[in-house]
Amino acid sequence: MGTRNALLGTIAAAGLTGAMLTGVAAAPAQAAEGCNTNNARTVASASTHSRGIELRYNGTCAWGRIFGSPGDLVWVDRSYDGGRTWNQLSVTKINTGGSNHTDAFNNKGNLMRACGKASNYPDVACTIWW
Repeated sequence: MGTRNALLGTIAAAGLTGAMLTGVAAAPAQAAEGCNTNNARTVASASTHSRGIELRYNGTCAWGRIFGSPGDLVWVDRSYDGGRTWNQLSVTKINTGGSNHTDAFNNKGNLMRACGKASNYPDVACTIWW
């Protein structure tokens, strides 16, 4: 839990708006949702400051992936009400290398999107809801 709190503190320090940092409950592990990252395809994409953001999907589960630099962030939003409100899931940072992905989550027949942020810029980009 300490790592998650440290990462959320990093996000707050990076300048995300209060709307982006709503109360985020701990998400269940991807195995608990019956998820894996096998047989994936990219279903939506976005970019910000030369960083590529993808929403990946395998027929049951979705996850976010970012191509960028160490310090960049990616996460998944899941909405149960058509995108009016959402749950922010699995904020993940690129620690080394040029990419990383979030845990996979069962979309449970609801909308999902992937969002990302370049570490040295304040703005956030998200894919369309899918």
